[in-house]
Amino acid sequence: MEKPKLLKRPSVATPKLDASAGKPQTINSKGRNPLLTEECEQYLNYRVQQEEYSARIYLSMAMWLENEGYLGAGKLWKKYSDEEMLHANDARTYLLSMGVQPITPMLEAPSQVYSGLPEIIKKSYEHEIEVTTQIKDLSTHALSINDHMLYTLGQIYLKEQVEEHNKMQNWIDRLSAFGEDKLALRFLDNEMAG
Repeated sequence: MEKPKLLKRPSVATPKLDASAGKPQTINSKGRNPLLTEECEQYLNYRVQQEEYSARIYLSMAMWLENEGYLGAGKLWKKYSDEEMLHANDARTYLLSMGVQPITPMLEAPSQVYSGLPEIIKKSYEHEIEVTTQIKDLSTHALSINDHMLYTLGQIYLKEQVEEHNKMQNWIDRLSAFGEDKLALRFLDNEMAG
């Protein structure tokens, strides 16, 4: 009986040791993963900043809504704010996994005054379009440099954006279908309470 042939694994060059330091030359002294480019790091830190800023925008809206008597909508926009912070954590986790400390961004104060629930819905919709454009840029860049890991994160973000657009489109459709008078807004606020 013939002995089975084993597949040979191609030999891979072993990182050379620097005699003076005793460390492989291919490893960054900070432990930074060489698969993450500086440009991708900037995209991810920008994503952290923008997700945190989204959280602040929605928190500002939630506080205004609650203060104006829209308790159901206020609760919902607070939930949206919390979700945005989770999205920021996805980019932070990615950076940390690559040996990079994420930047804690300085954020500007969002608007504190709104004309009403319809304006908040419309501004939220417009904001989600802006965020989607930013994430598409991240994904396009990742694909252009064959960074499939970052591209996968971009796809996760974009899948989430489909859900975000669905939520905002739903509220815009409700305004269009039922109007913006006080009674319609009261029913809408009750629906938003869940």
